[in-house]
Amino acid sequence: MRLKPVPLTREAFAPFGQVLQASGAPTERQPFAARMVNGRGDARPNLTYMRIEPESDAIRIKVLERHVHSNQTFVPLNGTRQLVVVCPSAPDGWPLIGALQAFVAEGSQAINYDANVWHAPRMALCAPGEFVMFRWDDGGPLDTELFELEQAIEIEAPPP
Repeated sequence: MRLKPVPLTREAFAPFGQVLQASGAPTERQPFAARMVNGRGDARPNLTYMRIEPESDAIRIKVLERHVHSNQTFVPLNGTRQLVVVCPSAPDGWPLIGALQAFVAEGSQAINYDANVWHAPRMALCAPGEFVMFRWDDGGPLDTELFELEQAIEIEAPPP
């Protein structure tokens, strides 16, 4: 399977979460801009700094992840364009691989995955990508659930 990423928009990403970006107003505040979910009373806020090397021209997805009890937010710190790959769940709860979608998020767009959304790990498209990530964690196995793909999914390299 090979996917061609498209530009990230709020509307296209809505089934999976929220896109946080300015509307262009000179002064702006968007309260409650994302769904923040903590489904476990003993989970704590986890604010993580990440530095990620950019993907090469041959982008391959080998694993998907989800966070059943928490949303997960990524905010680029240095104008990093990022690849966002998501898919809905099948009726049995596993990822619906045939419905994978790939988006290119510009450096001014942060994303918030809703709880229980399958997605590929973070992928920077310019060097090096710096992000702040937020998620609710308790240190247990349900913080992150992984699904290894039988066959890697290729993503076309987006134009610079």
